[in-house]
Amino acid sequence: MQPAHEEVLLNDNDYSYWLDAGRPVAIFGIPVPVFLVFLLWLIFPSFPIFWLCIGLLVTYRILGWLGITLTISLQRILHYLRGNQLSGRPWWYRRYFEGGRIR
Repeated sequence: MQPAHEEVLLNDNDYSYWLDAGRPVAIFGIPVPVFLVFLLWLIFPSFPIFWLCIGLLVTYRILGWLGITLTISLQRILHYLRGNQLSGRPWWYRRYFEGGRIR
């Protein structure tokens, strides 16, 4: 008889290729949607815009290498704007029912 809390280990035969189905496609470590910045170059075709697009890609790659991606940057900005405390109640409930405003 085996114990009920036995640890289950995955063998190579148990690996499902669907585990990799949701990972983003990247070229040289840069997610493919970031390359859409070249649409800007198609609208305004000039060498300064082309070098701006290349500069944005290189900057994005360097920030990703440092561990600062676009998602993480947006989360940090939102955390800064929200502050440290999050309330589970909407502003109008706190204002009218938790003593924020006297009726």
